[in-house]
Amino acid sequence: MYIEANPARLVALGRLYEGSTIIHNTPLLPGQVKVGVEEVKDADAPIAVPTDEVSLVGQEIHTFHARPTHLAKPLSQ
Repeated sequence: MYIEANPARLVALGRLYEGSTIIHNTPLLPGQVKVGVEEVKDADAPIAVPTDEVSLVGQEIHTFHARPTHLAKPLSQ
C-alpha cells in the first residue's frame, strides 16, 4: 500500500480483497478497494481514507480499510 507522494511511497504491506464492496457496513466508493494491513513500513504516514478511529498507517495494522485503487499495488515478484 502506498501514499500520495512524488513518487508514490510504500508505507504498508497487506492483502487486497478484490470484489469486496462493504467495510464495517459502509459501502466502498468508486475507485476504492478493501485492504487489510499486515505489516507497517511507515507508522506515521497519513492514510488516504481516514476514519474517526484511524488516521495513520500505524493504526491500520490487522484491520480493514478503504484505500484508493491506485494506491493499492502488488509488489513486483
